[in-house]
Amino acid sequence: MAQVWIDIEDNDNCGYFPMQTFEIRGEERVASRILLVDVTNVDGRCEAVGWSDEGPCEIRVVPVGDSGAGESILVHGGNHGIRLRSVNSRAGWSLQSDDEFGEPYMLLPTGSEIEFIESPRSC
Repeated sequence: MAQVWIDIEDNDNCGYFPMQTFEIRGEERVASRILLVDVTNVDGRCEAVGWSDEGPCEIRVVPVGDSGAGESILVHGGNHGIRLRSVNSRAGWSLQSDDEFGEPYMLLPTGSEIEFIESPRSC
């Protein structure tokens, strides 16, 4: 059984988050950023990137087992989690931006609308 482990040290993007393990149930896709629809904390569409010590990096999307929902879509990024913002934002990605927020990862319902953008830049 293949697994993905999320282990986020304390950081300015999303703080500390204890290690989580998920059972992989499908093919993982990688992009430099993705577009999501109907995400909590964002009105309408939002974009997301992985976040690392050096800023934006690749973001990964993979179906996983979820004890509450049976199966979910895991969205995860670099060693500092992921960063999200409204698609209407025009500024560059920044921890100082008021219209962005960080998360260690996200679990989305199976069938969520996700659009993969651009080729990835490794974390």
